[in-house]
Amino acid sequence: MSAPECAPLPVLLLLLALGCARAADVDVVQLKLAYNEVHTLLLNNSVEYILEFTPPTGGVGSYETMPSMVWLRSDGGDVAHPVLVTARQRAGAVTWQLPYELQARLLFELERTLCPDDTAAAGAGDAAACEGADERSAFSLHVSTACAAPLRVQLRVSRPDVWRLPFAAAVSVYASQAAPRVAHYEFAPEQRSVRVVASSASGACALLSVQNYSCPIAQTLADAATVGQRLTMVHSGAVEVMVALTRAQYALAAGATLLLFLSFYVLFGALVLAQRWPPFARHVRPRAVLAPREPAGSPSGAEAEAQAPGARRRRGSNDTYDSCDDSNSDEEYSAEPAERAAPTEHTAPTEHTAPTEHTAPTSQATPAVDAATSERTAPAPAPLTDSQGPFGLPAAPRLAELARRPTRTLRARSDRYLHTLYTVAVFYALPVVQFVIAFQIFLNVSGSLDYCYYNFLCAHRVGALSDFNHVVSNLGYLLLGALFMLQVRRRRRRRKRTPRHRDYGIPAHYGLLSALGAGMMVVAVLSASYHVCPNRLNFQFDTAFMYVLAVLIMVKIYQSRHPDINARAHATFGVLAALIATVVWGVLGGGRAFWGVFTAAHVFTFLLLSLHIYYFGQFRLEKESLALAASELRKGARPAYRARLALLVLGNALNWLLAGFGLLRQSGDFAGHMLMVLLGNALLYMLFYLGMKLAHGERLRWYAWALLGGAAAAWAPALYFFNAGSSDWSTTPALSRHRNHECRVAQFYDNHDLWHMLSAVALYLSFSALLTWDDGLSAVKRTEIPVF
Repeated sequence: MSAPECAPLPVLLLLLALGCARAADVDVVQLKLAYNEVHTLLLNNSVEYILEFTPPTGGVGSYETMPSMVWLRSDGGDVAHPVLVTARQRAGAVTWQLPYELQARLLFELERTLCPDDTAAAGAGDAAACEGADERSAFSLHVSTACAAPLRVQLRVSRPDVWRLPFAAAVSVYASQAAPRVAHYEFAPEQRSVRVVASSASGACALLSVQNYSCPIAQTLADAATVGQRLTMVHSGAVEVMVALTRAQYALAAGATLLLFLSFYVLFGALVLAQRWPPFARHVRPRAVLAPREPAGSPSGAEAEAQAPGARRRRGSNDTYDSCDDSNSDEEYSAEPAERAAPTEHTAPTEHTAPTEHTAPTSQATPAVDAATSERTAPAPAPLTDSQGPFGLPAAPRLAELARRPTRTLRARSDRYLHTLYTVAVFYALPVVQFVIAFQIFLNVSGSLDYCYYNFLCAHRVGALSDFNHVVSNLGYLLLGALFMLQVRRRRRRRKRTPRHRDYGIPAHYGLLSALGAGMMVVAVLSASYHVCPNRLNFQFDTAFMYVLAVLIMVKIYQSRHPDINARAHATFGVLAALIATVVWGVLGGGRAFWGVFTAAHVFTFLLLSLHIYYFGQFRLEKESLALAASELRKGARPAYRARLALLVLGNALNWLLAGFGLLRQSGDFAGHMLMVLLGNALLYMLFYLGMKLAHGERLRWYAWALLGGAAAAWAPALYFFNAGSSDWSTTPALSRHRNHECRVAQFYDNHDLWHMLSAVALYLSFSALLTWDDGLSAVKRTEIPVF
């Protein structure tokens, strides 16, 4: 029978106005019907039904508290003149209508679960005490319609197949838009918390709602959005009802994490003490040439540089190859006293053994140059040569030609990185903390679990914090970053007490090294803040200072052999600001046009940077520079700097591949793509620097090799767990939950937690390798140290 329509047109509305009006006399039909049978009612506006149902006794569960399910289907009516069904029971009354609209669809069928009788108000208990069990569980349905056209209504009342959920056992239910399913879990006396886990083989999007045991039960999308906790899911989802672990489990997991990272402090302290033992000290003591002892009454190192002829004169590009800054700001004295000045030509340097700051062995007066302990095996290169390359550059540059700035100038430039990072971190982190606290409060008040992209299968609440484990796993960044800063500070203080000769070894850049440690600590704060409520609006909190660390690693490596022409702190952080702005644009407004523009800018920027690096900072985007570079290319002769060219060819190949990959994939997670680009370049530069050291006969000390090996051993599993992931904010909350998984370690940590801890160890060991891998050059003159 086709579904008749009530008043489809205005004309018919007039014609049927009298017909659809309530008749003066309405027949009320009362029936007592049985469970588990389909009953058919013929209905129009002249008849109403009052149907009474008494549940059968016995069966599964207690019939007094087990709810009833009502199934209804109508073959007529419309939204203006629906079939109204009111269920009246001891726990309350609820009304439904057929048909009804759901997501722009008109549905003529529904199935709903009534409230269990024990959810009734406590005040009704005295009155109900005198009633029999059957009367307490009985209920009635009132069925009526305002439509004059006859229609047919079918209904069935039954018990749910699944009502009480068992603990640690799976049950199967079928749900649809018209027929949601309700189940109940009752805590055992010894239980304090549980986690509700749902999984589905279907690709349909579902809503999982956890509500108090009360009446009415919210069973529509609109009603469920206002009560309890809720989340959307596709293949899997989980909701934590109270705390899922015991206090002992929390204490064990958090305490083990703290002890793990504190063990690095213990190991560092043990190495410092072991350096007092001469047999061990012999294996870690580097060779260094100290500054000469000055006669009594002679000016200090800083005063000597200040009194030297031309000390306040700005050096031009012919003197230092540094033409990118004409200000005198870099000539200011730093807060730390400068190293002692270099001796005059008639003064012989004092050869002495200086302790390394990574292992800090004791000092002993031994010759500085010893074939058995020298870290260079290649023959000494020729002395400085006249400029023969393009832009007036030397054909075979040595470190001495790129380290002519006064010591205090290089120190001030390096320290400026640390001071700038402090400033940026304070102004960046404080609003971040306020923002995520507001997010957590909103989550707790609203009850919607779709705002935050947790791994709901491994998210442990502590107080108002919904995901404590992903916050505490960032502890490694904080503690190991502080430990690295402590190591750098210790090395700096020892260098201050026993200054090195300025013509030997790699110039120290303690400010930039300290900035790496401080950056790790800021990563801890920002990553922990992000994981309070990870979502699309605060994604950059988790990656912003990872960009900073990747860029600072490359700057530090470049600064080791190019101290005079290295990038300034303000320029570096300006580039980082542009990168973060680009990431925000890519995530919030990305598309084909954006990826096309970004890919072109990526390739062009790296080409321009390659020319700048190849020509030692002398290349400019100007007519003269372009003409000279083109002239060198047209000559077709052997490249003047083959090692630099090899690095730049590899770098361009890597960046073109990454640019092409991003353009083809166009991932919604542009922040992850940018992090992959920066970390890939940082790793490539580290490998190139290490390879060039070995190619030039510069051997690393055993502890530097140990640090590099440990870093590689930590990076490999860290990257695996990072790619495995546990959520994905670039997609919908329901699809993100498909990546949720159970805890991997101690029933507390998941893949992303392991990424936090392993990457913290990997960064610390990598930074320590950067700190120590040039220790073998302490006794090598800068005129013999190649630039690459």
